[in-house]
Amino acid sequence: AFGSHSAFPISALGALAAERRYSSTCAAMDRRHSLRRRLTLSMPARLVLLSLCVAQAKKSPPVAVEARFKERITLKLEAALASATAHLAWALGVTSESSEDVFAPHYELDLRTGSTWRAKCEADIDTERDSVAHCVIHKLQALSALCEAPGVAEAHRPGILRLLKQLLVKRETVIPGLGVKRSMLPIGNGMEVWMSETSVGSGNFDVMVPLHAAATLAVVQCGSALSEPKFFETAQAWFASIEKAWPQRAWAQASFHMNSILWESFVRISTMIRSDSSCAEELQDFNRGFEAYLQAKFSENPQSWSFSGAHATVLTWQREKKKARRKKLAASIIEYTRRWRQLAPALNVTTSYTCGPLQGVAPLLLKPGEEAAELVSSLLKLAEKDVDLFQLSFAQSGDSDAASTDPSPAAARVGEKLLKKLGGELNGAFVRDEGQWKGEKRRSIRIDDTAQCVVGITRTLQLLETLVGVEVPTPGAEGAAAEEGAAAGGADEASGAAPTEEL
Repeated sequence: AFGSHSAFPISALGALAAERRYSSTCAAMDRRHSLRRRLTLSMPARLVLLSLCVAQAKKSPPVAVEARFKERITLKLEAALASATAHLAWALGVTSESSEDVFAPHYELDLRTGSTWRAKCEADIDTERDSVAHCVIHKLQALSALCEAPGVAEAHRPGILRLLKQLLVKRETVIPGLGVKRSMLPIGNGMEVWMSETSVGSGNFDVMVPLHAAATLAVVQCGSALSEPKFFETAQAWFASIEKAWPQRAWAQASFHMNSILWESFVRISTMIRSDSSCAEELQDFNRGFEAYLQAKFSENPQSWSFSGAHATVLTWQREKKKARRKKLAASIIEYTRRWRQLAPALNVTTSYTCGPLQGVAPLLLKPGEEAAELVSSLLKLAEKDVDLFQLSFAQSGDSDAASTDPSPAAARVGEKLLKKLGGELNGAFVRDEGQWKGEKRRSIRIDDTAQCVVGITRTLQLLETLVGVEVPTPGAEGAAAEEGAAAGGADEASGAAPTEEL
């Protein structure tokens, strides 16, 4: 009844003993349709990732992790998230000390010069590798990321409200720091869209659907986090323009991943607006059509994969009530998971920055499957690796524990000189790996580097909440546990050494 993973062996005798012990418990769980969050198993293990009650359960069982490990990794990721959101709030200019009129004044810091932060998309971006629209989308996605992290938006309410009000300024007003504006569509009645300058200083503006979607999501995400439904009405009006600006005949112009980003934005918006609103029905119809189109593309090309598409599929599956559609969406989740297992080795995920994939893989595992234990194990490794290798963490002057705080590998890559110069401005930020820096022709700290990790860690923590914490007593703490461990032949238990929790 118990699965095992090669990195976390569970002996056959130990598994059978545990199965016998919890046979009656499983039946009771099925009757109550619930699972206890914490169970006590007297069996040898380090990190236990196993499926409970497989023989008795009709549905896929939840994944269990050793309770001490769950507590440790949760605390570590929570601390990393707190540090990252503090930096992101500063970069967006929503902290209590900030009084900037520029939208998100700390967009990018070039580590080769280390002089000042690039602030304005319309003025000081590196035009050889960036554009006004991309800069704006990165800033808006960072705002959405901050508001997705639980409780963070409320902690910075005045600053976030200020940014939302900047997005709602009078039509045709160019927003400082973004260089974009809202204009009326030449077609339709009263429909407005977000338009971006085609190049810095050109004065020519064009409709940018990804920008429109990012702005709509940011307003809805932050409005929802702040319990400010007044912002939803504006967002609903903006969505009405999408069907005109992005009709089905235009979908083929974008890549699978770009279309998936758009679909994810619209699905997330649909989860936050009132279900009885007129916009909700229109949004649902649009999403159904978009979903069908993307599903066909997903099936046609076995190499297609997108963390945004994975997340959108899971969100749709969670809300779907019709059995046939839910089954179809579940099959898509399984296929997304299977493809990720094939793609991951080629991405060298053990040493690369993977906050992007985390955003999609963590939600996929909310639907347990046959190999859920192994996948959860690999996901938690990725999350912890991203924190260990790519988050800036270092002692600052005045810290009481400065002597015991060594710079993280990411901080070492930035360099001591720059860390001393900028200090707390950088603490908590994330950086990309060397390969991604090279691919993007930059060596910088940019606002989306941290924003992606904030989203990835937030969703990983949501997954951790669903895992069952299993207490594994240390040998010798309980007579029965020691006897059972000896029968199972555990080397650590036989030697009397306390088992080491590991990932």
